[in-house]
Amino acid sequence: MFLRLQAMERPGDLVEALRLLARPGYRPLAGGTAAVGPVDAQTVGLVDLSGLDLRFSRMEEDGLVLGAMTTLDEMLRLPDLLLAGGGVLGKAVERTGPPSLLARATVGGSLARPDLAPELVTALMALDARVLVARLTNEQLIHDDMDVDAFLSRQKPGALVEAMRVPVRPVLVGYERVARTPRDLPVVAVVAAMERDGQFAHRVRIAACGLAPVPIRLTAAEDVLEGAAPVAALVEKAAEAAAAAVAPSGDLRGSAEYRQHLAGVLTRRAVEAASARLGRM
Repeated sequence: MFLRLQAMERPGDLVEALRLLARPGYRPLAGGTAAVGPVDAQTVGLVDLSGLDLRFSRMEEDGLVLGAMTTLDEMLRLPDLLLAGGGVLGKAVERTGPPSLLARATVGGSLARPDLAPELVTALMALDARVLVARLTNEQLIHDDMDVDAFLSRQKPGALVEAMRVPVRPVLVGYERVARTPRDLPVVAVVAAMERDGQFAHRVRIAACGLAPVPIRLTAAEDVLEGAAPVAALVEKAAEAAAAAVAPSGDLRGSAEYRQHLAGVLTRRAVEAASARLGRM
């Protein structure tokens, strides 16, 4: 609920949209799912993005590119995307919410509000997805290309997600979660991804949600595994490194101690699942 809403704008291009978003109290409106929630006394203007050409999907040389206004329901109907990461993205999308929400929630909105789609953003982070962001600097349109974790740590007011790029190269993935119910947001979820270099793990990326305000990379665990054969002792060492590197807060879903415990347990399970596929190739 917006207590001070005074204006609704529908720009026709990116530059106009970014000029509007530079105004104090203006925020973007994509699918609208984030607008349903707590009372908002700060927003005075909404910038409707439906008039921009940001609803598309196309295969490029370095991956599948999805426009920011692509809905999560549309993501589920893209065979190339569902094959990426052994189906992990499809599972993560389905766990974001019911069909009615997936029909409205967008790629850009999910990245901008990762608290509403934590498992999807975690999966994208582990799969080395890239975020394409537009911003205005001295009236010049600038396009930035960054990985998901960099985007989450550098979000700036007035910038706008244009698209994301998901690599489709072969990758081995493990995906583990703990939630109070199958449909609930996770207490903690971990996605581990790696590529094969003989019998060794290469380009290891491990991401988790439920351990910080936004999904994070578990780089300490990645460093243990990178370039090594993921034998049981090394996987356990990676799990210990993951748990030691985080300092989560507790809430009604789980205490800080429980979340830290899950960081290690789910990292071990996710890496074991991914490395088991390494051994079968």
